[in-house]
Amino acid sequence: MGCMVSIETKTGARTNLSKNEFLIERSQSILSFETVGGGDFEIWDRFLTISGQKAFHLGNVCETCAFFFERMNGANKSIDVPELANRLRDGSPIDDELIENLKLILPNGRYVTSISEINPTLCQPMGDEDYFKKEQIQLWGIDRFTNLPHNTKIEYYRISSKVLEKRRGAFEFLIPIFPHTWLKEERVGEYRDILAQGHSPTAVSLSVLDVKEPAFWEDASSIEAHWCLAHYLLDGHHKSYAAALDGRPLKLISFVTIDNSIASPEDIRWFIENR
Repeated sequence: MGCMVSIETKTGARTNLSKNEFLIERSQSILSFETVGGGDFEIWDRFLTISGQKAFHLGNVCETCAFFFERMNGANKSIDVPELANRLRDGSPIDDELIENLKLILPNGRYVTSISEINPTLCQPMGDEDYFKKEQIQLWGIDRFTNLPHNTKIEYYRISSKVLEKRRGAFEFLIPIFPHTWLKEERVGEYRDILAQGHSPTAVSLSVLDVKEPAFWEDASSIEAHWCLAHYLLDGHHKSYAAALDGRPLKLISFVTIDNSIASPEDIRWFIENR
């Protein structure tokens, strides 16, 4: 990962960050992470908030519980970056200046920057391609109380699924703040034209990696752990839907949270390099 530097956190502890990792302090972002306790646990559930309102339930901190996310009422507006709109729109090169400006929208914490090309496929909750209806049940089984798959309460995009070494399953999701029915048709049409011309617009996400593995499983030959990278879409709702409509690639700048993932910094680095 290159040269490492040591940075002192607000708690006084020191953390090693590689060249594509950074620390945000004194953020002015309307985004924030929130945690609440449950039962005997001081921290159990995680949330992403927008302007102080819970926008997404990010799941719990239990490493042997199933991965999930769920849209909440606070998910009602994208995080616009007006001064960077043109650079994100037409597929301009991604450079250090662009990354530095995008950091301004992030809440406090440590992050790993990841840049990738994605091919989003729109997925409906309870639909045929729903991860929670397919792959999750194959490993964790159906919920015994509801006898139903988990409902995300929002459509989402599946990006990729693959089997990694040591029987790890890798799954990536691009999660919009609001559904495509809220989008402006003319803007979607503009991006379809841009994509058809061979350009690759850029979307931006705040991302969370959860490494989940059941405490017990019966099939010793199957995948036994799910590595789930959830990209919460901050900027790029119209371009993501346009790309999904026409099956065209899109660039994605992901800021993966270290502090709010259920994964170690080493897990995050490994996943980004091997996904």
